[in-house]
Amino acid sequence: MVLALLTEEQQMLKDMAVQLAASTGVTNPQDLETVDRAKGWQSLAESGLLSLRVRDGGAPTASGVEVMLATEALAGALAPQPFVGATLAIELLALAGAPQEWIDDIANGESRTTLLLSRDLSGLAQVDDLGSAIAWDAEEAAYGLAVSGKASAPQVVRVPLGKGFTELTSADLTRVVLGAKGKHGSPENAGTPLTAEQYTRWLTLAYTTVAADTVGVIRSALLGAVEYTKERIAYGVLIGTFQALQHMCAEAFVKVEAASSAVKYAAWGVDELDPDEALLAARTAKAYTASVAREITEVGMQVYGGIGQTWEHIAHFFTRRALLDREVLGDANEHLARIADARLGGR
Repeated sequence: MVLALLTEEQQMLKDMAVQLAASTGVTNPQDLETVDRAKGWQSLAESGLLSLRVRDGGAPTASGVEVMLATEALAGALAPQPFVGATLAIELLALAGAPQEWIDDIANGESRTTLLLSRDLSGLAQVDDLGSAIAWDAEEAAYGLAVSGKASAPQVVRVPLGKGFTELTSADLTRVVLGAKGKHGSPENAGTPLTAEQYTRWLTLAYTTVAADTVGVIRSALLGAVEYTKERIAYGVLIGTFQALQHMCAEAFVKVEAASSAVKYAAWGVDELDPDEALLAARTAKAYTASVAREITEVGMQVYGGIGQTWEHIAHFFTRRALLDREVLGDANEHLARIADARLGGR
């Protein structure tokens, strides 16, 4: 049995991440035009959050739990900085034994690298299919990471994005998504091919981190809506006294906490469980968060009433981010099928 208790250091990191997120996040649609994204990125670097998975003596500086705490805090504030893409890129480069300067440049905020995903967003793009690749969480990214070779033990490849990718219209308004449009730079091998265990470890962190982003989004969306019920008066009373809204919010809260519990276990398992069991925990977290993400954020929109359906309100930003998180690195159906294969013996 694992108790979800934070150490003193973890609580300090969480508090710091929450404060930083509040200063760099998006609180209304107008912030998209005014938020200082470059300053926010530099703050991530100076605070050490970009260095969480940099190796120190062969081991990551921070555990999967610390990555989860930072991710949830930034996602809850709808921070537009590409923290998740950078963190997962650092982990992939470190496992592959890529040049240390590549990793340090990302951790220091000097250069940005993200993931290149397949067209359906379900996994890393193959080098042979870069013409349909999607660079996700790619604001100001100079490079994207793809793979070649065996699916179970792939070679990580760094691809210069340059003018070969262009910004796409995305459901998530807080992240930049790029699509291939023409000739990109020549791919370059990043270290040596991953072992099957290394790739499994990376997938575990990747699924868990995207799931943690979802938890941050859905929790913040619901808490904002609940606070609104304590302020909005209709028919002479606070709308929080309406039983229908109470039930909606209570059911959503139960699902948020279930999602949070699944992600906490998966985050702990990143560094503590056997690789195969850790991957199953991560798939479970990803599957569950993906299955409830839209429902919970839409509950928030409903609680706000008419204003919650308008561009001028922040509510739809949470739904939009949750919708893209749901698809990135596989949706609920994908992960449930893989869990069934592992537990019941399938393909």
